[in-house]
Amino acid sequence: MAVLVVVAMVGGGLGIGLASALGSRSSLDTATGDIRQSTRGMLFEAQEHLAAGRFEEAEQIYAAVVDTQPSNAEAHAYWGWIDFQRGDLDSAGERIATAVAADARYPPARVFGAVVALRTDRFEEAAAHLAVFDAVDPPPLMLELVADAELRERVLAGRLAAAEAAGDAAAVESLLADATSAHMATAARLLADRGQPVLAARLFGRAVEADPANVAALVGRGALLTSPDFAAFEDLLAEGMRALDRAVELAPDDPEARFWRGLALARLGLFGDALADLDHLAALPAPARLLSEGAQLAEQVRAAAATSR
Repeated sequence: MAVLVVVAMVGGGLGIGLASALGSRSSLDTATGDIRQSTRGMLFEAQEHLAAGRFEEAEQIYAAVVDTQPSNAEAHAYWGWIDFQRGDLDSAGERIATAVAADARYPPARVFGAVVALRTDRFEEAAAHLAVFDAVDPPPLMLELVADAELRERVLAGRLAAAEAAGDAAAVESLLADATSAHMATAARLLADRGQPVLAARLFGRAVEADPANVAALVGRGALLTSPDFAAFEDLLAEGMRALDRAVELAPDDPEARFWRGLALARLGLFGDALADLDHLAALPAPARLLSEGAQLAEQVRAAAATSR
């Protein structure tokens, strides 16, 4: 089994690692004998080139496969993915569309199609690709990788933003009707990253309504409502602090909850309480980035506390 790891920029400057562990499967059901074996070997070799980042070598092999088997979905799909990696979105879309036409049930073509559609803000098209992907009973590893890449949540965030911009409240409600609290919380985070804090805050709120114990949603909503974007609204600030307090109550050792409540308390000038959260964070097995940011913030809070005496 060849393992290919590719890194895609899906939009909004966000990088996702999208990995596919695929053998050289095939749209080869009608091929026999030496041609079948030869094509399998060629596709396996192409996968190895891709895994090593040798795009030109892989492209040459895919071109040769397509020349002998124009309906080979794998060759078209991965050739299109190479185009995508190079930034040629038009060619990528055409090749992936050809792969889908050759085999509408080939999972990688649907995943690649969704990624390309996301990059170009064609959210309904991306949703259609993922709907087919889910319906064809894809391998568990591919399901896991799609989840890790947050493709479904990226599609949800894009569709919600488009519906919001169009003032289509019914579409918003329709999209949220089938969304879990976890999916809503992740989509809200993505919207916040895209510079849409108001929609993100509302979506975090819906996620909390769906699951009041969703710590990620509580932290996300609290972090937004206590940020400078909402500083003029005392009621929202109070609600944000309640959300952060509830998150810490539910998960005392959640690093994000401690960091964001510490930051919110520091903004309010409650330096002692802020340092209690940040010192607690420092003792947790948290990601290095968060520990570093927490340490820097704690240093700033201590300096501010010293000057305020």
